[in-house]
Amino acid sequence: MDARSKILETATKLFATHGYDSTSLSLVAKDASVSKALIFWHFENKENLYEAVLARTIEPYRIEPERIAGQSVPDQVEHLIDLYYEFVTENVHSVRFFLSLFLRDDKRPDDFFSRVLDLYKHYRELLAGALRAGQEAGIFSPEIEPEAHSALILSSLNGILVQALTGETDVASPERLVKGLKASLVDRLRVQ
Repeated sequence: MDARSKILETATKLFATHGYDSTSLSLVAKDASVSKALIFWHFENKENLYEAVLARTIEPYRIEPERIAGQSVPDQVEHLIDLYYEFVTENVHSVRFFLSLFLRDDKRPDDFFSRVLDLYKHYRELLAGALRAGQEAGIFSPEIEPEAHSALILSSLNGILVQALTGETDVASPERLVKGLKASLVDRLRVQ
């Protein structure tokens, strides 16, 4: 891993854990095992480092419709659920950072939040579109409300992911819960 990436990864973890105000460049340098001068060389100041962390955090959230094209409608819904779960589990520190921004009274860049909310809406619309396509194909019940069900799917996923992020696995592993969500969801949406 190159120095810039190492600094960004470390800063993401520290901003998520301690917040903007309590994360110093000295702490980032120490945890990344780099000099503070190297951080200044790459980012100039703490504000620029923070902006780079924000940009890096939001970058992988976009899911293009082409990623699910060509699949059966039930497979599209399941694939979207898998993509969401995989993204969160593969980007745990970024997700924690993102969540910490919502929960802290730290520096909260409005443009970042509007971009995140737009991406979340985009994902919800992909799910709703797949559900509508299933209705049109006669696979899913005409009585379901695609928008409401897509929001319900995301709420369920968010609950599973919060459980995973907190380490709570008394009930079942997150993987088992996602598998159960997909199985029960697709079965209940089908025309009876």
